[in-house]
Amino acid sequence: MPTRIRHWRLTISLLPFLFSSKHRALLREMRSFCQSLPMKLKPSLIEGLRLIDPRSETKESNLVLLRELRGQFSEEAIRNLADLAALLDRRSPLGLCLRRSLTRYYFLRRGGVPVVIRFGAKFVNGKADREIAGHAWLTLNDLPYYEEDENWRGFTVMISYPQE
Repeated sequence: MPTRIRHWRLTISLLPFLFSSKHRALLREMRSFCQSLPMKLKPSLIEGLRLIDPRSETKESNLVLLRELRGQFSEEAIRNLADLAALLDRRSPLGLCLRRSLTRYYFLRRGGVPVVIRFGAKFVNGKADREIAGHAWLTLNDLPYYEEDENWRGFTVMISYPQE
């Protein structure tokens, strides 16, 4: 399915969520998070990942956040709102897959879903004399987490975070 159609379907499917003030507040928080990503990643990717890792927040504040997200939002709502927040941040210098993966990672982890973020690379058209493409995606229990096969297949994982 063409990417633009998927994006429109996502936006339309989320319209009912946007009637809820709690969902709108979460979307605002996610959009703010997306907009802050370029600065957080500026020193280095690994340092940026440490900065956005919900596990690094204090245990007390993290417990409050966990209860808040788990009690009010389904995993599906968190995932879809994170996708929308990343999609709406079109002026970001970061690619959509990176914004989406980092936003999903942060908010799903806060919601208690133990996803892992993967960063991979591959040669364009499979030839070593061509450009290199990169991609970011999430896994859960070592399986791609709501990621279409065509998006991650063929990529060699370069970094996984967290390494557990």
